[in-house]
Amino acid sequence: MRELYQVVEVGPAWYQDNIPCQEACPVKTNCRGYLNLAAAGEFEKAWELALDPNPMASICGSVCAAPCETACRRKEVDKPLSIRYVKKFLSDWTHENVTVDGKAYRQPAPPIYGPPAKKVAVVGAGCSGLSAASDLAKLGFGVTVYDALDQAGGTTLAGVPPFRLPREVIDRDVAGIVNENVELKMSTYVGRDITMRELHERFDAVLVTAGCFEPTYIGIPGEDSQGVMAGIVFLERAYRGRPVEVGKRVVVLGGGYTAMDCSSTSWRLGAEDVYVVYRRSRDEMVVDEEELGETAREGMEFVYLASPVEVLADASGHVRGVKFVRNRLGNPDASGRRAPEPIEGSEFEIPCETVLLALGQAPDRTFMADFEQFRVKRWRDVKVDPETFQTEVESIFIAGDYRTGPTTIIEAVAEGRSAAQQIARYLDPIAASVDVPEYHEIVTLRRSSTPDNMGQIAGEGPLARIYHNMSVDYDRIPRQEMPKLTKGERRGLFLEVNRGYETAQAVAESDRCLKCNFNIEIIGELCIICGGCVDVCPMDVIHLVDMADIVDDGSIPGVAEAKKWEQGVAFFLDETACIRCALCVIRCPTDAITMNRYGAVTPSVGRVLPKESIDDEIHLDLTVGGRKSIRPLPMYDPVVASGYKQLNGNGNGHPHTNGKGTAVESSEAAHTH
Repeated sequence: MRELYQVVEVGPAWYQDNIPCQEACPVKTNCRGYLNLAAAGEFEKAWELALDPNPMASICGSVCAAPCETACRRKEVDKPLSIRYVKKFLSDWTHENVTVDGKAYRQPAPPIYGPPAKKVAVVGAGCSGLSAASDLAKLGFGVTVYDALDQAGGTTLAGVPPFRLPREVIDRDVAGIVNENVELKMSTYVGRDITMRELHERFDAVLVTAGCFEPTYIGIPGEDSQGVMAGIVFLERAYRGRPVEVGKRVVVLGGGYTAMDCSSTSWRLGAEDVYVVYRRSRDEMVVDEEELGETAREGMEFVYLASPVEVLADASGHVRGVKFVRNRLGNPDASGRRAPEPIEGSEFEIPCETVLLALGQAPDRTFMADFEQFRVKRWRDVKVDPETFQTEVESIFIAGDYRTGPTTIIEAVAEGRSAAQQIARYLDPIAASVDVPEYHEIVTLRRSSTPDNMGQIAGEGPLARIYHNMSVDYDRIPRQEMPKLTKGERRGLFLEVNRGYETAQAVAESDRCLKCNFNIEIIGELCIICGGCVDVCPMDVIHLVDMADIVDDGSIPGVAEAKKWEQGVAFFLDETACIRCALCVIRCPTDAITMNRYGAVTPSVGRVLPKESIDDEIHLDLTVGGRKSIRPLPMYDPVVASGYKQLNGNGNGHPHTNGKGTAVESSEAAHTH
């Protein structure tokens, strides 16, 4: 079958999208940047870069859902990078080895705009609320955070077991947020100790990020039997010092992370047989393979495609088992997953003494009833602008899981930061603005012309210090597995399962990064279609394609003209599997192939954030009003400095499919390969 190639235009947006780990991260963490610094042994700098967009970075190093790893291009070669665990190493290393003025490493940056003129109340000291408080404080607002718990952390404290997330790790992130502009009022239940109306009257704005702590129930017979408990309540009791017991046999209903935590906690509390029952198949579960594998390694038994129909109780009203019906999967439901359909006559029972319901949570809206606008039958009926996070009550904002329902930690962080920006615009549009425009820069790296340096590529002119250096055998380094406690060592509730990388492991794992901010470009008029680049490519991702096989919609200048050539060839590079070895650049006899290093800097809250810096040394040193200051990079017009070329009649530029291509005119059609 004839293979066709779709062409799209390459520009700054494409370059940024082509760094998949960063684009997948809700807060746009420069993963590649801190991995490369870690590979060079610059651990403190790497940690600062990881921390910059994410005030919950230590927590994320332990329990982030890691969408960056799912997107990582390295999976096309072997396995994705262990980005989360490198971050964990950086947090652990920095907090063990670095102090500032003799104090704990992480000191909050001073407020930028002086003493606070306006005040914001945040209801909920979880990841979303604390992230919002951090940004609002940096913008000069006074922030008071209220929470019913006696410690900050929200769901990470009450719902994530210490064997996955040690409490001292939560404390690291909290300590980095609390300063003279952020006050925590713990053990304060809004709606009892202080009302929403009082907050509305005392503060210029109120942000509600109270999370989802109300359990979801099924509504089946026997659900009120003794021994049935909501998973979130069970975990909170187990890890907050409240008495909790389980029987020898435990059934956990659900297929998410809470279900995994409930099953592992039950086992640690002495249960001998633990069953995790999920109504769909493994493919529909949201839990990642590593978490599922760890749960299975501890001896849990998974039962798929089964739904509970009744909790069975003995004469005293205590659980003795659960009756289930087996399912088949039907058409997708509102969630996009295939809906389970019961199979008639397939009922079966699992005997047990404890049933844990890990079926999701909902927000508690009772404390919001001071205002008529929030007295609704369904919480989803509360009107919240998804762009501004504003409600129908002036100056009251809602964000995080309290707005969206249960999400991931990193999504909650992103939501909190976005809400903070909107509140800042509402209270003080001038303070919310940052005077630094986003700019893009491309450094073109060429093969060295110096005989002693043949085989190296580097930048030119004032950016000649920018090199493309890949570690020896970087493409063969296996993914570094996280050292873990053995099953026999895991019985304690507070023993962290993940031991953490050794330094050599963290460096080796970071060395696996393919540096996706580097991209190959070909100058069409210099190409002689010798095929050397095709021959030398170790991944077979370079192809010379007949122009007749190029498909475009006419929007890219020059493509239509190039297709008129009687014998034309397009250079195509499959970006999904390119390992950035630069062998094609070194091999090219006419210097027609170069490598571009992309950089972009974008405004952040109170600082210039290196979204994808061309120079990894430029990270927190670009703070505005912070504790560090070095020279800023020169400003560039985003269009002029974008550094890309359009395909034109002379054959320049590079259109893009799942790779990218450049058209060249030649009579040597045999070199289409």
